[in-house]
Amino acid sequence: MPVRAAATFSRGGGIALGAAVLWLVARRVLSLRVLAAAVGVLAVLALGGAVVAQQELERALQEKSFIASTNVDTRELRWQAAARILTENPVFGVGPGGFRAEYPAFSHNAEVDEQTPVAHNMYLEVAAELGVPGFLLFAALIGTAALASERALRAGADRTQMVAVQASLLATAVASTFLSEQYYLPLWLMIAVACAAELRTGSGSARPARDQ
Repeated sequence: MPVRAAATFSRGGGIALGAAVLWLVARRVLSLRVLAAAVGVLAVLALGGAVVAQQELERALQEKSFIASTNVDTRELRWQAAARILTENPVFGVGPGGFRAEYPAFSHNAEVDEQTPVAHNMYLEVAAELGVPGFLLFAALIGTAALASERALRAGADRTQMVAVQASLLATAVASTFLSEQYYLPLWLMIAVACAAELRTGSGSARPARDQ
């Protein structure tokens, strides 16, 4: 499984992982010594995996090299189309799921064979579909989860667990710059866990009224 994950050569996934690791180190949940040891172990495993699955990795690398420039061009086309949609529909957008329907027209039929296009950028796609007000509410929801996790941490929640939740939320937010993650579990799961942790610690709940 690790070999197959590495064989994707996902640049967005690598950046997201890096952001999460840096957060764990910055919040002193992951020590530099442990990080160095983990990197060493992963390097050994990667070397062993490369030997065992050399052909699979070489094939994946060749395929990735072949489609890399196409992926960049495709993302640029879709980001530009999403920006055009938002420019022309700034208040209400084109509705949930509307990017797929409107993409051919706003991309000038750049990908006539693509049946289910996504923007490959959660923020642009949400803004295009929900407009600026909807996007601000969506961003506020993510921000609320980040604040909730920090309040839970300060209220006495388990530090390792809460910082891990923060790192996971950060990784999802970073990866979503290159993916349309608004309809998938990781984002909403991290939001739910962060808010639930705040409620559990009592840091976000009002004090109960005294009996009259």
